[in-house]
Formats: sequence, structure tokens, C-alpha cells
Amino acid sequence: MPTRSRFAISFTEPEETLVARIDFRRHNPATREARTAYEGNLEPIPRLVSSLSERNAIPAQRVSYWTDPEFRTGRLKGSREQLFARNGTVGEEAFVHFGFLPTLHYFLFGAQLPAAVIAAFENELGDPRWASLSDAMEHGRFARKLAQKHGIDPSDAKDEFFKLALDLGLWVQTAMRIGELAGGRR
Repeated sequence: MPTRSRFAISFTEPEETLVARIDFRRHNPATREARTAYEGNLEPIPRLVSSLSERNAIPAQRVSYWTDPEFRTGRLKGSREQLFARNGTVGEEAFVHFGFLPTLHYFLFGAQLPAAVIAAFENELGDPRWASLSDAMEHGRFARKLAQKHGIDPSDAKDEFFKLALDLGLWVQTAMRIGELAGGRR
């Protein structure tokens, strides 16, 4: 089970049991281990997502990360959910897809960054209520330095700092700019 941070949501006992059964590891899709992980995730993930949705346990910004096109950049327009749907993967099928696992991890635990990186970024940011788009350049550069210092892949840094900024309450455009800069885009 992934390491818990203060950004992790609270689970009921049955949800905790389901979370413990989920294989979040990245597998080479051509391997037997990947097939075994996929089959093992078929039952707990939809049940967990359903339970969390019923009690509105997933923070709004994390749901928007999945459902809102404004929370995604790229050549193809649309939300992450819409991109899955374009490929014919909807509902429970999307939730058990290997490509959804990073989003599920974010739903449950927040950004996948070391605790020291999160603490340093929060300290640099200060009170997030006062962070604006004009501050994003400075905070994004700091995030990039943290990513480099801690050996975080630039493409991972982009998305994970975006998620962290969202969880800290920053406006989506400010969070997105911080993520872009953290990932190396000038």
C-alpha cells in the first residue's frame, strides 16, 4: 500500500480493506504480472470508487482533475475522463485500466512526492491564499529545483506539482503553470 501523507483521504474500514488489495505498481503490460495485477484490481477498484463517490469522500479538485477539461493540457482537448471515453473505456472499465491508476492514487493519497519535497514546497509557497498566477513563475522554478535535487523525472514533476498545488488550494491556472515549470517548461 502507498505511503500515507496528510493529503490522504479518510477511509472506512471496508474501504481500507479494498485499498490494501489494489496493486498500484507500474507493470510492463506484456507481462504475466501485469495481467495478474489487472485481474486482482477488477473487483476492489470499482467497489472502492463507488463507496467513495457515495459519500463524496474524494476532494472536489481531485474529481475535477479527472472530469474537467480545464484541468488538462495537451494537443487533444478534453478531460482525462473524456480521453478514456474516446478510446472506448468508460465507467468501471476506465477505473480498472492501468492508465487510471495514477489518477486513483491521486484521488486517495494526493500527489506522489516525497514528504520532504512537499514540506519544502509548502514552506516556499507560504499562505496559498495569497499565491497568484504572477507568483507561479517563482514557485514553479523552485519546484523544478526540488525535482532535480530529488531526482524526480520532469514529466512526473509536472503532474505531481500540479496536483500538489491543487491540493494546497491554488487556482487551476496557477497550479498548472507551477506544474509546467516544475517539469522544465519555461
